[in-house]
Amino acid sequence: MTQSGVVYLYRFAEGPAPARRFLDSYRAHPPGLDHDLHIILKGFPNRQALDAARALFGGLAIHTIELDDTGYDIGAYIAAARLVSNRVLLFLNTFSEILADDWLKHFDAALTMAGVGLVGATGSWQSVSSGYEAAALRILRDPIHYLKYYLGYSRSVFDRDADSNALDQFNARRALERLGRFSLYPLRIYQFPRYPNPHIRTNAFMIGRELFLSLQAGAFESKVDVYKFESGRHSMTRQIMARGFEPVVVDRSGRVYHISQWKSSSTFWIDLQTNLLIADNQTSSYAVGSPARRTVLTNYAWVPPSSWGK
Repeated sequence: MTQSGVVYLYRFAEGPAPARRFLDSYRAHPPGLDHDLHIILKGFPNRQALDAARALFGGLAIHTIELDDTGYDIGAYIAAARLVSNRVLLFLNTFSEILADDWLKHFDAALTMAGVGLVGATGSWQSVSSGYEAAALRILRDPIHYLKYYLGYSRSVFDRDADSNALDQFNARRALERLGRFSLYPLRIYQFPRYPNPHIRTNAFMIGRELFLSLQAGAFESKVDVYKFESGRHSMTRQIMARGFEPVVVDRSGRVYHISQWKSSSTFWIDLQTNLLIADNQTSSYAVGSPARRTVLTNYAWVPPSSWGK
């Protein structure tokens, strides 16, 4: 095997269309570096489906890894890392699309910089707790309106101009759902550091294989487990930093950004993401979103909750 390995996760439940988009982008953009291509075939139900998946990659030298559909993406990455022997690995999820030439060369050059232990196509300062904190601040600013919201009356907590005469009738089920979500705030504060909470996103990231396998990780039985590994108090990024390494973002031209520069990198949920090297479903959601949707996402990634809506 070569020094570098690219691990692409092809999840059966998502259908073949995302894999075809990945393959089109893989073939269109030379990586600039020799590598082994590992394909995780996750959740494929039978031999016929597996054969069809392999046929999709016809003409490419690949190594396939068959896994069941458990453990989410991170669990699959860890399982795959145990089965290969490349020194460094670049992990890509089902929705990844390569946007520029020399993409692997850029990742590798960033990872070999002194003191760097983790490289991502995207990073964020987001905290899962931010939404809860912003809601709490809204209640303090406009308690009557938001009390009605959490009692099931108001249609939208984000609608600051709601006409009080047009509010819905009391909806007990909706009230319980909203109050239940809000009651999670103390737990989320415990699980996730408050903003700013810098972390490399767990798609399109490169790391040394042995370092990756040495990280503490849970069983990934729920989405919250995944979020905790990505951005919790003991996230991948925080564990890397605790060992004296730096996490960085690399863009489509190979420029490297340190944590304080991530917001200005124009790679994730800001501006037009013009420097993004590898896209995914989250960056695409921003790209096709309305101006209002983009503002919400930018707030989550880069703005303290106290300034949302200002």
